[in-house]
Amino acid sequence: MNKMIQIPPLYPITDASLELPLSEQVRRFAIANFPIIQFRAKLMPVNDQWRELRETLLQASENGGWPLIVINDRADLALLAANEGIAPWGLHLGQTDIPASIAARLPGLNKLHFGASTHNPNEWSSIDPACDHAGVGPLRATQTKRDHDEIIGFEGLAMGCAALRSQNIAPIAIGGLTMDDALPCFQAGAESLAMTRALSQLALSDDQYQLTEYLWQAQKIKCAEKKILRKDSGLVIVGGSGAGKTTLAMRLALRLGIEAIDLDSRISQKAGKPIAEIFTEYNGDEALFRTLEVECLPECLERPAVLALGAGAWQQEAIRGLVKKTGWAACWLAENPNTAWERVKTDPDRPLARDRAEFMQRWRSRMEEWSVLPSLLPLGRKPDELADLVFRAIQL
Repeated sequence: MNKMIQIPPLYPITDASLELPLSEQVRRFAIANFPIIQFRAKLMPVNDQWRELRETLLQASENGGWPLIVINDRADLALLAANEGIAPWGLHLGQTDIPASIAARLPGLNKLHFGASTHNPNEWSSIDPACDHAGVGPLRATQTKRDHDEIIGFEGLAMGCAALRSQNIAPIAIGGLTMDDALPCFQAGAESLAMTRALSQLALSDDQYQLTEYLWQAQKIKCAEKKILRKDSGLVIVGGSGAGKTTLAMRLALRLGIEAIDLDSRISQKAGKPIAEIFTEYNGDEALFRTLEVECLPECLERPAVLALGAGAWQQEAIRGLVKKTGWAACWLAENPNTAWERVKTDPDRPLARDRAEFMQRWRSRMEEWSVLPSLLPLGRKPDELADLVFRAIQL
């Protein structure tokens, strides 16, 4: 059975009742560093929905696939997007919508992540097998969905989360949530909190700082509640070039009293030359370099360490298989690709960071494999602050 996918601690949902266009709402969430957003456009004319959705997906595509977009209800719009080569990350389907198993067979939608809304024990136990995440609720009444089902409270949330987790489905708490609900929701077993009004009001006021602070606080609570690593094990950090993986590995390893390893540096040491020179000798053939990663990795996994992988390494099935065999944890350092680009665009030691469009295309092609891992969101914090956060998520 596949491992349950992971969802960032907060899951914003757009609010069509606001005057702010949905594409602009998504843009503001993205700037505030939210990795995944649900595009919901209830009651909007379908042509307006498509216009806003298309703009949203084009913006995300140009920015390395950031943020990941989940479309609410509209399988027809997901089809239009896939036909244009801008398929979303996911499709959320309600109990009365087309079943996820059928939607997954539509052209271009087979690789999407399907979500559902669940409200009672019958729905928790009979969820469509094509789904890998699902909302559980409503926890309480909500202004943005007047036709909601009977509220379930925290006791019902815990029951629903347990039922979904037993099927390897990531549970997302839904229904009138605020930041005050973060701790009890994570304690009940939720992977994330879906929020509409609490976050959309901040987006409306263009309060980027407060949006990011909301996400940081939720991440702190989740990391303290859900342990991602045993102290006697190792941790692999994946993510894009310029995300800060090596720096975080060094800071965290220092706190754990184990070795920090950068796979690119290890390859460079063994070859006796810089990575850029290796690429030059290989005439820019990235596939040849990937073979060096596979050859070098086993020795890096011999004893507990914090290992930073190169940006493209995790895409290789052989790399993922080796890490899985060791039982090490893996996490995605989910930096905003625009931030990463500003760091690397003038770095001569980054042979694959010469052109922004190519840089973003590589990032976009790798987002799928990263996105299902537990995420660590830098959110503009200093490396030591982020390392302290991760340290609190370690089972001592």
